[in-house]
Amino acid sequence: MERELERMKERDAQGETYDRAIYFMQEMTKQREAGKVLLRADEIPWSTSRQGYDRNYSGPVNWKELCMPWWYITRTNQQSYRRGKHTHRGGGRMLFCLEGRGRTINNDVNLDWEKGDLELLPVTRTENVHEHFNLDMGKPCGLLVMMFWPFMEATANETRQMTDSPEWKGQRKAELYRPDDFVPPTSFVEGYNIQFDGQKPTTLLDDLFLRRNKWRDYMKTARWMVKQKDAIVETNRNGTYRWYVHPSFEDVALKQSLFWTHEIPAGSRSGKQKIQGGRFHFVLEGHGYSILNDKRYEWGPEDVLLTPIVSGGVALQHFNADPKKPAVLAVNEPNWYGILGLDMACGFEQIEDCPEWTAIQSKR
Repeated sequence: MERELERMKERDAQGETYDRAIYFMQEMTKQREAGKVLLRADEIPWSTSRQGYDRNYSGPVNWKELCMPWWYITRTNQQSYRRGKHTHRGGGRMLFCLEGRGRTINNDVNLDWEKGDLELLPVTRTENVHEHFNLDMGKPCGLLVMMFWPFMEATANETRQMTDSPEWKGQRKAELYRPDDFVPPTSFVEGYNIQFDGQKPTTLLDDLFLRRNKWRDYMKTARWMVKQKDAIVETNRNGTYRWYVHPSFEDVALKQSLFWTHEIPAGSRSGKQKIQGGRFHFVLEGHGYSILNDKRYEWGPEDVLLTPIVSGGVALQHFNADPKKPAVLAVNEPNWYGILGLDMACGFEQIEDCPEWTAIQSKR
């Protein structure tokens, strides 16, 4: 009898585990459908931290409130000579210059940037030790810092402070600072040299090692900085894009996200697309609104528009409400496409073209 009761408990526990998994997924669905879509800049306070003076749009503190969690989105505002110095184990961040001129020293490499440039901090075997400097004292310089946590988690990412920002007057907490063993000895372990000398691998395992070798060679020359003047500008079905990182680019040091800016002429509109969601927009310039699944969201400078990842996807279109000035959005989304496909689980569709594309086609 006792054995039978134990077996019944085991069966009940297994059933409860399965049910809890379904409940969890239902709760995530509710969050994506009901979570915040628009993050207004004037509702998000500036705060001073060990790293500097920042406005934090998205992070662990508010992920449960948002329609698309897991993004770190921070806007920095630096008027002092330097920010804090910290290190990221794993790496993998994008930083877009919003204003001013600055320099990042990352692993002893100088990266100079100015408004409109995109800085890429690559994934590394060890860490990215870096610090940001303002090259125009007395004038602000600011960065849009972007990280997608699922990719961070996959690389055992962790951040530790090294030196504090001049603005930080708070208490030092030793556990937040870099210990001597922050990078474990296993990071430096190397196996024997596997080379193919132009020969095709004879096993699928060796195919992976060949891909590893090619990636290491690629990273030796890959760009850590995409200057605004070098980004590719095109007018396409959806609008005028300035591409910084795209899946087809074979010279950038970070491919885990797509990044572009989207300019909408005065009084005009974007095309209309159906996408899975997961894309965020930071308003660089202008005022306007977006229609997302038939609901209107009005935005202005430095607001953030999120697109929920929902079953069936979202239909999205942007409108510039200013008849005299363009609106410009900075857009970022995870590069899922090599593993999940462009259709994802809903279909990637162009529903309507922007007026500029229609005009170009009419002249051909």
